[in-house]
Amino acid sequence: MRKSRFLSFAFQCFVIVLFGTVAAFADMIITTRDGKQYSVPVNARDVMKIEYTDTRPGGADERGLFEGWRKEGVRYHGCFRDQGGVGTAGRDLSGFAIEDRGMTNEKCVSICQGKGFRYAGTQAGSWCFCGNSFGRSGKADNCNMKCGGNRDDICGGDWANSVYEVR
Repeated sequence: MRKSRFLSFAFQCFVIVLFGTVAAFADMIITTRDGKQYSVPVNARDVMKIEYTDTRPGGADERGLFEGWRKEGVRYHGCFRDQGGVGTAGRDLSGFAIEDRGMTNEKCVSICQGKGFRYAGTQAGSWCFCGNSFGRSGKADNCNMKCGGNRDDICGGDWANSVYEVR
């Protein structure tokens, strides 16, 4: 995907509720370096796929928006028990594991997608596990630990994975 550089980036969003269904429509206002403004209509699905680069005085600050877990096909399955020994042996998600104190659900989903796994699970606030199946040990009710990289989100619990389907 080609990234474009813009000086400003804004949304005007309209939300409509029709018979219990929410539909969101938005105009994306883009101002280019030469000062021209464009209004681009987008729907909620398009907005979730936007990636942009924001150039500010003093240097470029690149940020990707709506990555990984918000893409089409990513679905939260719930909180599931884990068990195991060394590494990924015996784990509910047994394909790959990594610990990162800055872990988020988005980061874990992105890692597992990149490695070709079907499921991603965060655990204990800083762990990410990937695999192609889950649920051997059943559901859990203790996914209550905040993510190290996003204190507003939950990244599993003690021996419990917050599980996402990533494809």
